[in-house]
Amino acid sequence: MNLKIDNICYSIGEREILKNISFQCKEEEIIGIIGPNGSGKTTLLKTINGINQIKSGNIFFNERNIREYKEKELAQNISFMNQNTNLGFDFPCIDVVVLGRYPYLERFQEYGKKDREIAERYMQLTDTLKFKDKSILELSGGERQRVLFAKILTQESKVMLLDEPSASMDMMYEDELFKIVKKMQEEKKTVIAVIHNLRIAIKYCTRLILLSNGKIVADGTPKEVITEENLNKVYGINAKIYKNPITGELDFCIL
Repeated sequence: MNLKIDNICYSIGEREILKNISFQCKEEEIIGIIGPNGSGKTTLLKTINGINQIKSGNIFFNERNIREYKEKELAQNISFMNQNTNLGFDFPCIDVVVLGRYPYLERFQEYGKKDREIAERYMQLTDTLKFKDKSILELSGGERQRVLFAKILTQESKVMLLDEPSASMDMMYEDELFKIVKKMQEEKKTVIAVIHNLRIAIKYCTRLILLSNGKIVADGTPKEVITEENLNKVYGINAKIYKNPITGELDFCIL
């Protein structure tokens, strides 16, 4: 599996949102997209998924331009989880999750027993099976996010694009979600996630891409990207980087 982002630019009117973005992803990588609000993180994920039409540049999946893929074929390879949980339909949660199997259906084919079994397996994994017959509109924001995460897992794509997937979750479920993301490595998946919580990004990502004003400022391991200089330059904070004596992991404090 190879995903290549080649010098892409994206604009809304005269305003440039993404400016000459280039990077490649390999199998089993967990890439965290980090940066302040308005830096282009969500726009980047939507552009990779083909939702946003790029002004210039190209995106290649396994050496083919994503423009050459049909909708269902692309969805079998790349999935996207939106951070917005304000859904406008009153469906039982199982019906929402099973929608992840849509890319694999033939024309006029309906969801079958196997599709529902796959959906239920991932609902079990995300602790949402208890909501199976409940309307998704009755759930809290964090519960909805877990159901929508189960839907993305049910899609079983090679690349998962997650836009702040734990934004509405409490600390326990946020950590549990990223433990599941970590397990995806074992299944040779690639995950690209917009992450607001830098400590979660440090703990679970194999690689970080730091954005600022639509440009890549740094790209590398958490140790290479999370530096005092970068935090000051991009976030405008004075921070001390250190090795946490309890966890042994990279950590920081704001001075």
